[in-house]
Amino acid sequence: MSSQTESPRARRVKGRRPRTSLSRERILEKALELVGRDPEGELRMRALADALGTAPMSLYRHVRNKDDLLDGLTSRVLDQLDVKLPTAGPWTEGALAWMTGLRAQLHEHPAVVPLLRTRTRYAPALLRAINTLLAILRRAGFDDAPAVRAAREIMWFTFGFVLMEIRSAREYPGVELGTIAIQAFPAPDSPEASQIPDLIALLPQLVQAQGEAEQTFVEGARHLVTGLEASLSLGRHGREPADGSASEAGELQR
Repeated sequence: MSSQTESPRARRVKGRRPRTSLSRERILEKALELVGRDPEGELRMRALADALGTAPMSLYRHVRNKDDLLDGLTSRVLDQLDVKLPTAGPWTEGALAWMTGLRAQLHEHPAVVPLLRTRTRYAPALLRAINTLLAILRRAGFDDAPAVRAAREIMWFTFGFVLMEIRSAREYPGVELGTIAIQAFPAPDSPEASQIPDLIALLPQLVQAQGEAEQTFVEGARHLVTGLEASLSLGRHGREPADGSASEAGELQR
């Protein structure tokens, strides 16, 4: 049949894209790939459909809307969260394990981290992680309101640190942070340097410290929980710990 005698329906079928087997998992996998390529860009449903070789409306059979898609992305990453809490020892070790475990997991999928700041709802996996942290703090002896404040300090430190790491790596790929830092400072003999003598004197150590993210994170996290432990010991935030709380951090994980 020539194109002149083809029916309108036949022409539509002929020009239609090949049918692609879609699933929610495949959509999320491709979306995660696109976000990874352009973390600062906006994930558009049409671009996602094009990457999957399908029409935009086909996506809505598997995701309700864009919010559902973004929530699914964060859940896909955080559902893999596996914080290995110690089965014995003080609560501070459980809190430190929570912080280091979350940081490690976020680094597995850095493109998703900025999404955590913009979502109006927490992913279920993140809620479970927060619940684990709150349980550690309450069983250690923190009252309800102080436990929430302590959890916020721990979460904000962890997420904020990771955001800074990811941003630096994205803006200066393959470049040591120390190299970036030294270029940002004025020359030691410049007029500007005279305004910041202590900083210039410690510049070699400062540059070195900026290249040691792992050590900086671990030490900062330990300083934080040590300060929280000191406040608890002074009776500022606490009540009597639950029986065995100091040595049962591992039981808090669900």
